[in-house]
Amino acid sequence: MPVVLDTPARQSIAQGAHFPDGIQPRHNPVQAGYLTVETHAGHSGLSRLNLYSELPDPVPTGDVQPRIRYIAHFNDSEAGLMHAHEILKRRLIDLDAHLYRVPAEHAAAAVESSDLRHRRVYLDPAFSDESKLSIDELSARFRNQRRRRDNVFQTMGYIGIALLLFNLIVLSLA
Repeated sequence: MPVVLDTPARQSIAQGAHFPDGIQPRHNPVQAGYLTVETHAGHSGLSRLNLYSELPDPVPTGDVQPRIRYIAHFNDSEAGLMHAHEILKRRLIDLDAHLYRVPAEHAAAAVESSDLRHRRVYLDPAFSDESKLSIDELSARFRNQRRRRDNVFQTMGYIGIALLLFNLIVLSLA
């Protein structure tokens, strides 16, 4: 018996369309881009995280403000921003502007510590050797804190599974 194509949706599916009329596939929100740490001479102690789709020019010409201090390329730049925000959230000043009350080294370390695939593109040469060492140390500390937290939750999960299995075995025998 032949299939009756009585609705437009069935007709479009029969014609090879995978989506019924009026329903479009969602675009992939994952976009590669650049996450920067910027500072401004008029706002000492504040750092701003910013996203760019194209590589920004980090070399300042004169007294250009704001000044880019760090650039990282992420395969998913918005996820990179969210990971950095998770570390810096207690120092948040303005969510819309991605403005945090942290030095540039601290913000760069938060971005650098992300487990997402990324690469450092630029580090301001004005950073001292101590600042560069501080970025590496803070980045390692942030990674270790995240791993410890993950291990705690994983251990809690194993304990929960063990309790469920113990309960199942003990109560099934009783």
